[in-house]
Amino acid sequence: MPSHRSPLSALRRGVFTLVVASTLSACTETTVVSGPSATPTAIRASNGNQQSAVVGVALTTPLSVVVTDKTGKVVTGARVQWDAAALAGSVSPSVTTSDSRGVATTSWTIGTVAGTARVTAMIPGLNPVVFSATAVVGAAATVVALPEAINLAVGDSARVRATLRDQYGNTIGGQPITITSLDLGVATVSVNGFVTAVSAGNARVVAASAGRADTVPVVVGPAGSSVCGGAANRTLALGEVFIPEAGASGVSTCLRGPATASGEYAIAIISTAPAYSTVTALDVVALGNAGPITTPIVGATTASGTAVDADITTPSAGDGVVTMLDVSARSADPVRAAELARRKTERRELAPLVNDAREWLAETAVAHSVQSVAEAKVGDILRLNANASVGCSNADTRIARVAAVGLRAIVIADTANPSGGYTDSEYASILATFDTLAYPVDTAAFGAPSNISQYGKIILFYTRNVNALTPPAANYTIGGFFFARDLYPKTARGKLQGCAASNEQEMFYLLVPDPLGTVNGNRRTKDQVTLLNLGTIAHEFAHLINASRRLYVTPNASPSEETWLDEGLAHVAEELLFFRMSGYSSRQNLLLADVNRQATNFANYASQNFARYYAFLVNPELNSPYAPNDSLTTRGAIWSFLRYSAGRQGEGGDAAFFRALVNSPLTGFANLNSATGGRIGDYLRDWAVAVIADDYSVAQTALLAPQYTFPSWNFRNVYPGLRFAGGSALGVYPVSARLLTNNTPQRVALVGGASSYVRFSIATGRDALLHITANGGAVPSTLRYSIVRLR
Repeated sequence: MPSHRSPLSALRRGVFTLVVASTLSACTETTVVSGPSATPTAIRASNGNQQSAVVGVALTTPLSVVVTDKTGKVVTGARVQWDAAALAGSVSPSVTTSDSRGVATTSWTIGTVAGTARVTAMIPGLNPVVFSATAVVGAAATVVALPEAINLAVGDSARVRATLRDQYGNTIGGQPITITSLDLGVATVSVNGFVTAVSAGNARVVAASAGRADTVPVVVGPAGSSVCGGAANRTLALGEVFIPEAGASGVSTCLRGPATASGEYAIAIISTAPAYSTVTALDVVALGNAGPITTPIVGATTASGTAVDADITTPSAGDGVVTMLDVSARSADPVRAAELARRKTERRELAPLVNDAREWLAETAVAHSVQSVAEAKVGDILRLNANASVGCSNADTRIARVAAVGLRAIVIADTANPSGGYTDSEYASILATFDTLAYPVDTAAFGAPSNISQYGKIILFYTRNVNALTPPAANYTIGGFFFARDLYPKTARGKLQGCAASNEQEMFYLLVPDPLGTVNGNRRTKDQVTLLNLGTIAHEFAHLINASRRLYVTPNASPSEETWLDEGLAHVAEELLFFRMSGYSSRQNLLLADVNRQATNFANYASQNFARYYAFLVNPELNSPYAPNDSLTTRGAIWSFLRYSAGRQGEGGDAAFFRALVNSPLTGFANLNSATGGRIGDYLRDWAVAVIADDYSVAQTALLAPQYTFPSWNFRNVYPGLRFAGGSALGVYPVSARLLTNNTPQRVALVGGASSYVRFSIATGRDALLHITANGGAVPSTLRYSIVRLR
């Protein structure tokens, strides 16, 4: 990932640069009661790498790493985050602490998909360790022959492809499979599985191996018979979405091509399993169809080298070309690991304080009712804990000065901040922007924060401690953080416990200008920090609102939202800031031309969402809106899903949807299900359709039902104008899709929340028979699918 630079520095006539620094805002919202024996500087693999095991089985040897300090001595008490990649299975526990030998361990149950699997061990700020293992196919369980059924005219042929599989659907190689016809007078079959229709009637083709068999029924009709046999066909109108019924042996449906021209279609498939670790494998096969009409890009790659299969689109004349930085997840691992590990620590260590904190607030409210709220004055000196990694102990107390007082907030500046920073008048201007822009934007969408502060206002703490979180010459910049520990009581009151290092304030921490590079050699001009911090403020304020309302406002609420949903809402806050600053609404279906008119605002406050969503679009089968990994791709997916879901509420319904999520006692998937009226499966299914179908063409979209659209953005128009640094315009809407050709099955494996897109066409007036099965049987109820006609 290229180094961050100011978006303004790259503006030029006719072309504007969209700089996407993927880790500008690190949401370090967690606590640690006790820290390691020394500062960890390295983590290395100790044991458990490169093992092998049968799919779905725990590895024999636990994974272990050794944590050391800068002198090479082992570190005790260092927290290690373990992260299983998609399809890799699960680790338990997911967070462990190094022992007296500096060793941290976990157990790995390998996934159900054969192949190479990976688990990453991470400590915030350090290069991670990647363990790999080989998942070996299990014992033979079944033979699966595809297609599930064949209808032929006399003289025609089709191929049966058969595989021997284990219980999870993995193909077992090296075993002979015989394919024979039991009715040679009706249909014959070659050793390669080609079935030829000899005469009208019914035949059975049997594929057998390892004592197991599967039978494909073959119906032969007269010349000119449909591949659908006697099944009724359906002709889809342009823009129509069809959901065929599932049966005991899978999904089977017959489609007929349009009367006047060939039709192009997409199958949108998504796993709605609540657990990301749930893997659903399926087969898609069709007879009588062809590949898509639209020419696919062959061999094109993303910045990370992943092949893109997308429709070719050319930017219209005069459209700007947007340059995006590489959003590689690897470059962001240190920050991602820090956030995820700290959030888990927050749940573990602050959870015991929740009831006492709520009781403390009741006492505080009584005290406030008889005492006037304290008045902060410019020049007042405070002592605030600015420790970004440890919560209720080891306070890093900073001497801070009140620099500005606004209507809704107070700016407090660390007295040890680098020279060349903001003046009091500049801080006052920042507060005015917060009062009139960030505060109303976030509170309108999510609600007002709690009020535990003696000042009755939000504190914006500008401190060099935030600058110190970004290492020298890093390819990312941490712009700020919110720490939930500050919402908890500092000292015990009666029987109450306390979080001794809490600041007892609604507050968050922000980057400061450092033009000379005093902190870690990273130079930060005022202009750069001002641009960066406005988006950070909107993001972190959303976290503050969510956490404080869960803790003190919403009755019986779980105090910590799942990371993926909390981050998704914070990224929505950035987008809402862009809408407000640009004068746009969330229902204008914005085009690249609209983006160009607000180039600077888009670059600063909306571009990161597009970059993260791009990472999802090019690999939707291995990514999910609710993956528990806090990856940039997950953030892009959940932002898109939240934006879609809000748009589905109708004109003026966005805020009510977001408030339902923030003000719910539930968390995560259950929270989303509640906010969507118990229809999370329908929402996910229809969102998957919108991703592939919305704005495919003007005529098609005019006929597309509203639940399959994004009212906010015309992604197919905007993305062709984006490019990666050093490259040309994408020229495409980069959603990755599989190509379904006649009689050639596609094998798909989806984790919970992941989706797959399968594109095909049907000639004028011809029939095509489509089958979707799961390991030769019924499709699980958590697998949702739709067929949409695109052209």
